[in-house]
Amino acid sequence: MDAWQRCRAARPEVVVAFDAFHAYVAARRPPDTTEADQVATWCLEDLYLACACVAKDPAAIRAIEDEIIPIIDAALGSWDPSVVDETRQQLRAALLVDHAGRGPLLAQYNGRGALRRWIRVVAAREAGKIRRADTAAILVDDDTLFDVLAPPGDPAMSAIKREGVIAFKAAFKTAIAQLEPRERTALRLHVLDGLTIDDIAPTYGVHRATVARWIASAKRDLLDRTRRHMMRELRLSGSEVDSLIRLVQSRIDCADESLLRSNR
Repeated sequence: MDAWQRCRAARPEVVVAFDAFHAYVAARRPPDTTEADQVATWCLEDLYLACACVAKDPAAIRAIEDEIIPIIDAALGSWDPSVVDETRQQLRAALLVDHAGRGPLLAQYNGRGALRRWIRVVAAREAGKIRRADTAAILVDDDTLFDVLAPPGDPAMSAIKREGVIAFKAAFKTAIAQLEPRERTALRLHVLDGLTIDDIAPTYGVHRATVARWIASAKRDLLDRTRRHMMRELRLSGSEVDSLIRLVQSRIDCADESLLRSNR
């Protein structure tokens, strides 16, 4: 109780009930650690903030935006700006919304060390992944997104030659890489993870309508750029290009239906 009261006093604008915080802390306590040791040596104020963020407390999310997100830029000061930007966008979403389908990454923080130091380590790790992916000119999520929007077993994919499918995938992934980072991340969260604009908006501290515009813009730019790449650089017939573009558009439209439902 004393530890919870200290955390409340340190962040009076952030509200976490005692029972919820006690359970959150206990769930992160190793079997060989006593509650007294945890209270005496762990960073419970940081864990309190993380607990509130995972519970989607608005004040806690604002505190993360103000205090933690800037640490990402500082930790990656010597990295390429494009990598820093991509890391910032992806890590912000992963921390507060979802990470690889396992819930907010922030839930993995256990309070044993300072949250700021944990964020720096996570940022460096994620930036390394992004840089390696950029070196290979591929992001794993882009492969997954392509397979969701243009599955191999779809009749439209089966109707064209294998070389055409490979060329389409290359144009599609090139187009994804050219999207604005926040639009690319919002599209992935929406299509791959099934998140609504209400789920995504708190991550960026924006109105749900703004997220809807990002996703609509990403969809439009993705289709337009894919078409341009295919027509300019690849030897595909007009009918092949149109059938593949219609396939991707129809599947993104299906995702848009859930987007519209979340606005009602």
